[in-house]
Amino acid sequence: MNFLNRFALFAFGAIALIIVSTGCSEKSKAPEPIGTLKTYTDTITNFKVQYPSNWTLIQKEAGRRFMIFPSKEANEAFKKVYAAPAEINNSAAQIAVFLQPIRGRTLDTIVLDNMSDMISDSLFTEKKPITINGLPGYRLHYRYNLADGLYEGEKYIGIKDTTYATIIEFSSFTDSYAFYKPHFDKIISSVVLASNPIQKKIDTIVQNVEAAPPSATFRVVNGMGFSISLPDNFNGKRTPNQGTLFSSSYQGDRLDCAIQVDVIDASKQKNLAKIVEDNKSKYRASAASKTSIGGVDAYFMNYSFMRDVNSRVYFAIKGDKMYRVTLNWYVPKQAIYLPVFENCLRTLKIN
Repeated sequence: MNFLNRFALFAFGAIALIIVSTGCSEKSKAPEPIGTLKTYTDTITNFKVQYPSNWTLIQKEAGRRFMIFPSKEANEAFKKVYAAPAEINNSAAQIAVFLQPIRGRTLDTIVLDNMSDMISDSLFTEKKPITINGLPGYRLHYRYNLADGLYEGEKYIGIKDTTYATIIEFSSFTDSYAFYKPHFDKIISSVVLASNPIQKKIDTIVQNVEAAPPSATFRVVNGMGFSISLPDNFNGKRTPNQGTLFSSSYQGDRLDCAIQVDVIDASKQKNLAKIVEDNKSKYRASAASKTSIGGVDAYFMNYSFMRDVNSRVYFAIKGDKMYRVTLNWYVPKQAIYLPVFENCLRTLKIN
């Protein structure tokens, strides 16, 4: 049974898995009551949000994120559903906040990045312009059908100035969203969007700012028939790539360090060895090596088309689709990016 393909965390963040029903003999636990609300204030961006005082804080990082669940068990339920097919059997819910530097992006671009984290076979997905903290924003509403009921959630996205984007996500399992919805609505009305509280005068001296390295915290991102974990400070973007069924690129501050995933129709040619052999000359690669990715047999080739940028491309086939995963990294920063990219590849799941 196909379902969701996202978590913003985390997100962070894209999610398609197969849920295998083993027969639900135990009734799902009822949602836990929500207590009085407290206010969380981010010390770097002045972001503010209310949250249930009886929930369990899982992660807090100034200027980056704030995540809270009704209990540690609820947090584990979210982890398990992304790690392997499972039934939830409780009303696990979450409030997840991500504060992202804008770095020249627009609100519409940020919204599209977040929509790319959602799979195409959701039961329902809605994008709606709204007002957050008195400013224009968007709400993304989604639903996915799981073995134990409906998984439902909303993302609220807004920007206050040119420094930070604020992304607030509410979600819950087992048809419990209707219970939490009035509380979530009250919480979103309390939000003060992230901003740079100290506006510094920009001088005429050009300063070189070092690109932020890949985050050590990953989020699950999903696409057509696959899921992969990526640093949560990487943004996803659907890319128009001729001859593909699906194509998306994921990158952080450095445009020359990215992961590209392409899905290609393989219904007419499923001989992977021949496909790779035919493509060696296009990549100027002298050899291809056998390996496996996403649990299926694969080949990879190393190549380089740009000075100081190395690349590696993987080919794998499952069913009628070929999955092509490309890693690009800046050679002087190889020690920082390549190990992270290889770890990302190990999380790849091909459904």
